[in-house]
Amino acid sequence: MRADRLWAAAIAALALASCSGDEDKAATAPIRLQLTDARPAPDEISMPGKIDPPDGRWIRTGESAVYGEPGMPALLKLSCENGSVRAIRNVPSDDGAKAMLSFVGYRGILRLPVSNDGDKWAGALASDDPHWIALTGGPFYSTVAGGGKVIFPASSTLGELVDGCKTRLAKGTERDSA
Repeated sequence: MRADRLWAAAIAALALASCSGDEDKAATAPIRLQLTDARPAPDEISMPGKIDPPDGRWIRTGESAVYGEPGMPALLKLSCENGSVRAIRNVPSDDGAKAMLSFVGYRGILRLPVSNDGDKWAGALASDDPHWIALTGGPFYSTVAGGGKVIFPASSTLGELVDGCKTRLAKGTERDSA
């Protein structure tokens, strides 16, 4: 009787061992690919713009604030136009293309719908929109299709620009309602 139990236990152990066979191992095994044909990107295709340009700075000119390196095209231009803040990121793309220009700061995120005219991404948003805090609340970074990521330093210039635009928007609204 005892031999029968041992025999049954041995058969059960073999059956269980065959259930957890190589199929499970094959399902979780990594797939390895030979990448001998992979080539690095050509040197002549560079990332548009730079991350943290060493000489980059904010410059205020009238109703605009521009960030970039001296003598180079601006990486970002913000301007007050009719109570809205207009953002321009100089990155070429297909004429008529649409995207989101994202600004991520310590105090918020702004996703600005933009379109491209072949040379630059541009879009505007009312200056009283609370999401502008992403740019005015400290350092922030920006990203857009084909433009990479640019990290911008904090600047009181941006807060002054947005606040001044809000003031003009409020005055324009008061005139309209009078």
